[in-house]
Amino acid sequence: MRKRRFLAIFMCTVMTLAMMTGCGGGADNSSSGSSGSSAKKKGEGDYSSMKIVLILPGSIDDQSWNASNNAGAETCNKELGTNIEVVESVPVEEFESTFTEYGEKGYDLVMSAGSQYDEACAAVAPQYPDTIYTVINGTACESDNMVPVFPKEYEGSYLAGIIAGYTTTNGKFATLGGESNAAMVKLMDTYEAMAIKTAEERGISGASSTRSFLNTWTDVSVGKSMTSQMIDNGADTVFCYSNEATSGSIQATAEKDAKFIGYAADKNSESDCVAASVNMNWPNIYPWIIKGVKSGELKGAQEVGVKEGVFEVIYTDQCSDECKKAVEKATDEISDGKIDMEQYFSKK
Repeated sequence: MRKRRFLAIFMCTVMTLAMMTGCGGGADNSSSGSSGSSAKKKGEGDYSSMKIVLILPGSIDDQSWNASNNAGAETCNKELGTNIEVVESVPVEEFESTFTEYGEKGYDLVMSAGSQYDEACAAVAPQYPDTIYTVINGTACESDNMVPVFPKEYEGSYLAGIIAGYTTTNGKFATLGGESNAAMVKLMDTYEAMAIKTAEERGISGASSTRSFLNTWTDVSVGKSMTSQMIDNGADTVFCYSNEATSGSIQATAEKDAKFIGYAADKNSESDCVAASVNMNWPNIYPWIIKGVKSGELKGAQEVGVKEGVFEVIYTDQCSDECKKAVEKATDEISDGKIDMEQYFSKK
């Protein structure tokens, strides 16, 4: 059953915003920048009057993707005074009807979190031109009122790979994902490339990675059993991106005395086996989206990543100073556009 949560807190400080692109060729053609007082002037207003809904494919208690997006909504409520309605665990067969429902209600902004919403959004959005439809992790941009925001997850996983390379002792990595899709494959590509490269630079010869897809985002038992098997086959460092199922992977990693690299959420407190986490910091991005929609300056497909503050590395005391310096260096290089990520993609 879908649960609705209404969250409201008083308004506080308004941030400065600017990013603007056209749909054109989709998210790959996006750009970002900043403007001064003109953006602030256009963006100021009573955000509490905006009718906004956030539609999620899973539970906000998943300690992963859905939880981090809900945290973004909560930040908007706190900082901007919005009253964002959150609808959890919407099944695939209800995507279009849910988008339609809020279009009929005359909502200003219908947000959804997950690339699986792209198709339904493209089908419904053109019918409600006065409502802005934003898919987080989406790329479809087929009408003027569609503003997908695509996180460059492969940048965050690049950093996670460096940490894995410093964490391993035998150079054998297990990489697991909820399902095989273009975004997942790319983030796994950069993670594995940097994990292997870093391990080899540390003098570990024959470093390698084994990749598996769980074909589930929620089944903890599947995450646990597949991880256990991969560790039995020699892996000593595990990466799993699969929402609730990730907890099963962490359980198996702990039981097998291996190490885990968290991703998309802060997993450090879940088990001592977690060496570090690369958290998706959606509270940095959601207020920017809300203000851009209200001001009318946020148009077309957008991309956000390390430079925009989407990813936050959270260390444990298991990480060496050398590891931290390497991650810091990579963060600066990514932000400055000095790393060609496409060189690591298995599918161009």
